[in-house]
Amino acid sequence: MKFTEKPMFKMLAVGGLAVLLLIPAMLVQNLIHERESTQNSAISQMTSIWGGDQMIVGPYLSIPYLDPYTVTNDDGSQSVSYSRKNLYVLPEVLEGDVDIVPETRSLGMYEAIVYEGDMSFSGQFILPDYKTLGIQERFLEWDKATINMGISDLRGVEGNFEFNWNEQPLQMSSGLSTNEIYHSGIHAPVQVTEDQKYIFTIRATLRGSSRFSVVPFGKQTRFSMISPWTEPSFKGSYATASYVPSEDGFEATWEVSHLNRNYPQAWTGRKYSPTNDFFGTEFIRSVDTYSKTNRVAKYAILIIALTFMVFYFSELINSSSVNALQYVLIGLALVLFYTLLLSFSEHLGFNRAYAVAGLMTVVMEFLYAKSVLKSAKLAGYVAGVLTLLYGFVFVLIQLKDFALLAGSLGLFVILGGIMYISRNIEWEFDRSQE
Repeated sequence: MKFTEKPMFKMLAVGGLAVLLLIPAMLVQNLIHERESTQNSAISQMTSIWGGDQMIVGPYLSIPYLDPYTVTNDDGSQSVSYSRKNLYVLPEVLEGDVDIVPETRSLGMYEAIVYEGDMSFSGQFILPDYKTLGIQERFLEWDKATINMGISDLRGVEGNFEFNWNEQPLQMSSGLSTNEIYHSGIHAPVQVTEDQKYIFTIRATLRGSSRFSVVPFGKQTRFSMISPWTEPSFKGSYATASYVPSEDGFEATWEVSHLNRNYPQAWTGRKYSPTNDFFGTEFIRSVDTYSKTNRVAKYAILIIALTFMVFYFSELINSSSVNALQYVLIGLALVLFYTLLLSFSEHLGFNRAYAVAGLMTVVMEFLYAKSVLKSAKLAGYVAGVLTLLYGFVFVLIQLKDFALLAGSLGLFVILGGIMYISRNIEWEFDRSQE
């Protein structure tokens, strides 16, 4: 018997064909990424006029001062020149709260989570000993001091921004006095003098989308958030001090000390980047259709290879023959499952889409196997194994902490089953019979 007629050759050929079918499976993964990108563009379009992620930075004081330095002239003489710098002062106490009400906005079949939050802050400033910072009193420009409040997306500021300084209302202006701490926000001139305490209160309504976060500028910062959102995802560098979930939403509180931060209460220039450390909440759907579909697509080689193996063993058991073109059609039907899953999930949700796409694929493979193998019993085996495989993959992507363990055990059982079924198959023939 020629080598090309032996069972081993056909099995190697079927295995090679399974590997080649990974090419269209990879194209499906590219399609998933493309659809995800389209979704992100639609969400950006919906949130662009409402307001993006909101980060609150401040409030903080900015006090300009002159920094003298010596200049050597061309004739060798020396003179004194001055550069303008800024002293930044953070509040001693910063307390705040926000009541965030999210809602869903739709553009076609895509959805974006936007919110409106009523926020308030209060606290006090105590001016530092500027001498320890190397600043001479006579060079401080007290009359040019400003109070600043960083807000990442000013389009979300709704109505009046109420800022009271020592119980006196301030007229806030757009933009920050400098961009050394943050890039966007509002400011107002304030009257400050040495050795005084200053209290402030803030009330405002802010629109945004996806995330609301706060940079803990207070020496002692305490901030609370309440919302009817039932799927909060807490982000940032600090854990919540308390978190109370309920059917009606959640309430969370953060408490951050200056000892938890890597920057002081006062500094000059660009010495620190305080916005790297923040806390907040992301308002997103916990079920991401595209990421789950992409995870399922990564198991394509497992589904294709094992389905081919079931067909191949059925051939040997039934003494029938499945040609190369039929294997190609079987494989393409398996690849088409992922396209069906992607398209249905955009309209039905992932779980229902998985059930529909899986049922359609299993029925198609059953009918085709019945025709090719000439046996309803063997076709039932094919459909049963394919159903188990789809069920196994579905369970895997639902798991988080135990996904690797469940996947390893599942593959071990599958390999053991294949070894048991193939134990009596004669892969080679005796040379005397050739």
